[in-house]
Amino acid sequence: MSAYHSLNSPYPGTPEPPRDPAAEERIAATDRLGDELLERKTARQDDVTREIYEQLRAGSQVDDIKHLIARLSRAGTEDAANRPDAGRNRGGRP
Repeated sequence: MSAYHSLNSPYPGTPEPPRDPAAEERIAATDRLGDELLERKTARQDDVTREIYEQLRAGSQVDDIKHLIARLSRAGTEDAANRPDAGRNRGGRP
C-alpha cells in the first residue's frame, strides 16, 4: 500500500490510517536519492537512457535490452567515480 494519498478515493473525506514514521523516512530518502541521481546525470547516461526508451517503445522486452541496462549502470558508476567529489565526503565507499 502506498503512503501517498489517493486523489481518486471513492470515499472523499475518509481519514487515512496513521502513517509509519520509518516508512515516511524511507520514502523521503528515496525521493532525495532520485533527485540527486537526476541532478548528476551525464550526457552519456542520457544517451543510453534514450536508447533504452526507444527500444522499449519499439516493442522490446526488458530481457532484450539487459545489455543496455548494464551499460547504463556502468556509465553511472564510472561517471560517479570520475566526479571531483567522487562520493568520498558524501557517504560513499572509501
